Amino acid sequence: MKMDAYYLFYITAIEQNFSKAAKRLFVTQPNISQSIAQLEDRLQTKLFQRHSKGVSLTNEGQLLFQQLEPAFQLIQQAETNLNERRYLKQGSVAIGASDSTCKHLLLPIVQSFQRQFPEIQLKLQHGSTPQLIEKLDQGTIDLALVHMPINEQTYTVHSVFTIHSTFVVGERYQSLAREPQSIADLAHYPILSFSQQSHARHYLNELFAKQDLLVTPEVEVGAMDILLECARIGMGVAFVTKEFVQQELDEHALHEVLLDEPLNPRQIGIVTRNQAQLSHAANRFLEKLNQSQ
Repeated sequence: MKMDAYYLFYITAIEQNFSKAAKRLFVTQPNISQSIAQLEDRLQTKLFQRHSKGVSLTNEGQLLFQQLEPAFQLIQQAETNLNERRYLKQGSVAIGASDSTCKHLLLPIVQSFQRQFPEIQLKLQHGSTPQLIEKLDQGTIDLALVHMPINEQTYTVHSVFTIHSTFVVGERYQSLAREPQSIADLAHYPILSFSQQSHARHYLNELFAKQDLLVTPEVEVGAMDILLECARIGMGVAFVTKEFVQQELDEHALHEVLLDEPLNPRQIGIVTRNQAQLSHAANRFLEKLNQSQ
């Protein structure tokens, strides 16, 4: 079965004129005439009645057209959909990030992207780095913002945000912010931290372990807002990401406790699966993320 011949027949039936069909298809009129003649010969039936103003379908031609029309309309709709996705008139992007990363790093970019491409649906999913990596593997998200390092043989790191860890306190422990403290000094105060599964908690554990100390937080939570509120009302010293609490520091709702030895910065990577075929929308959102660096 030669689909080209059927498509030539389909367009000729719509135009009802060989010359108009040839012009629409960017071929010559003899090509149209020859193709239709070959199709009629193969089907052993007349498809068109020729007359002075053009052509019209025979009963058999009308039957064939009715059978072909839904198929070609579906093909045309598929092409339209692909072009709309290419030019970001439709489509979706699924992005994963922790709650804090989403609020402080992702949402400003989401807002800008939505203004530029309002037809694209953005789906946000939260989770810890291990949970987000699992979602990438399962294909439920297109890209993720995760704490580094990760296995770069399995995943592609497109770019990174640099973040800085610090300790903050409310008014009750404000005296700790007046001069640099050591990790050993802070060990005498209630420590407020994220839960054991978080990357920040692992980093906190390492800080204390380097001083041969074991950290046992009095408060362990999964949300930044709760952690900051616990610090604000005086429950202890909270271990946080400075970039995510800058507003509270600027407003003096919280106070930064400087250390006698600065902490190494950490990184959040924008990650996709190796060999992952991203949609046009996902690629454009990834570009937007990279440009925000």
